[in-house]
Amino acid sequence: LEGWAMDVCYHLATCCYGGDDMDQERIFALHEFIDGEAQNWFRCHVLHTNRDKQDWTFKEVLIGLYNHFVNVATMQEAREAFRTAVYDARTGIQMFYKELIGHAQNMAVYPDEFTIWETFLDGIPAEMCCALIHNDNLSPEVNTVTEFLAYAIRYKQSACTATHYDQRNL
Repeated sequence: LEGWAMDVCYHLATCCYGGDDMDQERIFALHEFIDGEAQNWFRCHVLHTNRDKQDWTFKEVLIGLYNHFVNVATMQEAREAFRTAVYDARTGIQMFYKELIGHAQNMAVYPDEFTIWETFLDGIPAEMCCALIHNDNLSPEVNTVTEFLAYAIRYKQSACTATHYDQRNL
């Protein structure tokens, strides 16, 4: 739903439906972007003459769709996927970080910087974590998770270079 909502908002903005004075037009245009159960919900709760809530804002309609169609289990799955994500050498450190952030964005409550940092360090190999802290003098109290990511990228690049030259010397 989030990707869909961003696409709809972007489309409406490019069609000059921005601003508070265009809220009703955005609501009416939204009808063109939904179908099936979502369209039935929209007709019943937003458009019907005998609806419970008379005055909807575009934001309220999006939140209503989100609350009605996004399953709580999906958000719990995102939280669990975030908590258990681990680094995979085949996809690399940047993909691991991107995966963490992707799961974080799908959680009901976005995690704070410390939780992201902690999950990042728990998910990378121990030798990489030790190198970042001991060799690069990084500290979670001082450095951001993106700084840890930048150093982890350098660590992985230097490890690949070392492996390459070690294999040549065999």
